[in-house]
Amino acid sequence: MKEMDKHIDELIVKSLTNDVLPEEKVTLDEWVNQSDDNACYFEQMIKVWKRSEGLKAFRCVDVMSDFEQFKAKVGMTPKVVKHSFRRSFMRIAAVMIPAMVLIAAYSLYQNVPGFGKWEAFATSDEVESIVLADASEVSLNKNSSLVYQKGLSGKERSLKLNGEGYFKVAKNPEQPFVVKVGNAQVKVLGTEFNLDENKDGDRIVLAVTEGRVLFSSDNNQMEVIAGERAVCSNGVISKEPLTSSNCIAWKTGQIVFDKASLDEVVETIVDHFNEVTVVENTSKDSDLFITTRFDNPSLEDVLVELRIHFMKKFEINDNKLIISD
Repeated sequence: MKEMDKHIDELIVKSLTNDVLPEEKVTLDEWVNQSDDNACYFEQMIKVWKRSEGLKAFRCVDVMSDFEQFKAKVGMTPKVVKHSFRRSFMRIAAVMIPAMVLIAAYSLYQNVPGFGKWEAFATSDEVESIVLADASEVSLNKNSSLVYQKGLSGKERSLKLNGEGYFKVAKNPEQPFVVKVGNAQVKVLGTEFNLDENKDGDRIVLAVTEGRVLFSSDNNQMEVIAGERAVCSNGVISKEPLTSSNCIAWKTGQIVFDKASLDEVVETIVDHFNEVTVVENTSKDSDLFITTRFDNPSLEDVLVELRIHFMKKFEINDNKLIISD
């Protein structure tokens, strides 16, 4: 939890226990008014607090007052005693800790997959698929994950993607399907598309194979239709024609080149093979094009044919693809 989140939770607890200072109340009110999410969170905390009968009972007990009454009954001489900082801290903690536990539990329910309203699906070294509650199908590339609302209930079917996934969305005009990835999101009613976030999270590529989607980031948004490819880089969205189906080669296992230039081939290699993260091309420009097809190839299978066709050297060294004459 971020430091700001901790501070706000402390202010909420102080407010609930009527122990908040005026300046703290101003800070809390400003935070609540910043967004609907903040206001909703604050309201939920109030509901959780009110439902806690144990805490309600605890607040009705004045431990020190009860002890003073006991001393009067048994004839003990009252003494003026300054409460130590430790004792005061312990009394505050007795109220704060249960409240923070409730807040933490609510936070787990709201945000952590498997603890409440969210489910998660992740892959490691295999491509895997899942059918969601609304009959939508999602295939995840290796080392990717998907977090989604349990049952996909609510006004929107909300999901969050890390990595790369292919979505075949069941149509439901009454409940938009919204996928958040990095600083962007895709909103659809029913369609098919591929969504890919690079490892640094600063470049997101959308390829639409059927229907249309609304692609947005910050204050930018763009409609992308079947046969188009859109790229979101640092919040800026651009689109172009989708020239090949190789964007989903990770799913189909097929890499197809149809009169592809060397640059197109290299781009596909970087996208498809995890072994390649950097390209160093010192060769002369080539006016050759290649038409061929690979089924579940290894990187070396592809490089062998490229060496023959382009008459260049293609070597791999520490995840770097080196191309030379």
